[in-house]
Amino acid sequence: MNRFRIRLAAAAASILMISTALVGVVAGVSTAGAATKAPVNVGIICSCTGPLAASIAVGPPAYEAWAKYQNTKGGIDGHPVNVIVKDDSFNSGTALTDVETLITQSHVVALVDASDVDAAFGTYAKQHTVPVVGGGSSSELFLTNPDFFSVGQTLTDYFVNFLDAAKKVGATKFGELYCAEAVTCEEGVPPLKKTASALKMTVTYVTQISASAPNYTAQCLAAKQAGVQALTVADAVNVVEAVSKDCVAQGYSPWEIALDGGVSKSFTTSPGLKNKFIGSEPNIPFFANNTPATRLMNANLKKYANSTYTSPNYNEEATQLYLSGVLLATAAEKAKAGTKGPITAAEVLKGLYLLKGDTLGGTAPPLTYHKGKPTPVDCWYWIRIQGGKFTTPYGVAPVCIPPPAGTLT
Repeated sequence: MNRFRIRLAAAAASILMISTALVGVVAGVSTAGAATKAPVNVGIICSCTGPLAASIAVGPPAYEAWAKYQNTKGGIDGHPVNVIVKDDSFNSGTALTDVETLITQSHVVALVDASDVDAAFGTYAKQHTVPVVGGGSSSELFLTNPDFFSVGQTLTDYFVNFLDAAKKVGATKFGELYCAEAVTCEEGVPPLKKTASALKMTVTYVTQISASAPNYTAQCLAAKQAGVQALTVADAVNVVEAVSKDCVAQGYSPWEIALDGGVSKSFTTSPGLKNKFIGSEPNIPFFANNTPATRLMNANLKKYANSTYTSPNYNEEATQLYLSGVLLATAAEKAKAGTKGPITAAEVLKGLYLLKGDTLGGTAPPLTYHKGKPTPVDCWYWIRIQGGKFTTPYGVAPVCIPPPAGTLT
């Protein structure tokens, strides 16, 4: 897709013009000096193999791309960033063991959550006061555990977001197919129905699906019979595409709604999706390239993680992981971390609490964290597919709508 590619001449010019100016705004650190001080270790826990890996695996390479770029600019105040990636393979025991190793042996100052089984290690990280700084923001722990710091829209707002998307395209009857593999998928059903009731909309069909199913013909026909006009598939991108293809084969083409890691650049050529798709992203959309911050991010992803950047599964998980690195650097700068010795987890936490409406150079909703309290982020960025390409038809500013009272309990 041409929108995702940066022409060589433009990229060279952009990097030359903005790399020096933006490092303070986007990366939040000084460019002066080499990265010769004690390294700052960061651990990423990733379900990079498993049933939802198609959406998740693009994330860690994007974080590593940020770190490589950051280290060319002196790291974080002279401290080189050392990224350690652990794949928990969608296994809770493995996830906890990996986090224990990262904290007690690698002495990480922060964790990054790209795991679908993060409930296994949330309490352990909190007990050891190691903050979870960003990652994919759809985990419930960003709503319940004050040690988790989201970089973008959290689960609280997904249901308002889904239903508002349906309204945008004139759909009054809504349906959802949710993943069987992750408990969080099923946990979203009650608040979806409560939110629909509060907004005077109708959820006419909801059912569970498996990523390993041979086809989704039965679910498509059931949704069609129920009169569903807008359908969301809460699953990995490959499943979203498979459902849409099977529905089209049955002569059924509802509006498809997806967000976050459930969207990928391959949607622009997928049956059903390429014609009737509306969605959103928790941070600046992964295909955006119209601001200095996004141009710098895209240039770095192309340079340091090109196989991810050009992957058909490239999606918002990559953006969120990249920006999680920016969030870490921003917090470290605000706390003046590492000026008197190694950067510590305590300094990172201090810096996170100093953020007041920070947008990370215009790539995130306003971020303010409160000590001892979880911090939901009730904002999103609209996207659509129009004319065979992703667009931002309603602008690139975040939309912030809190969920109706009582819908999440």
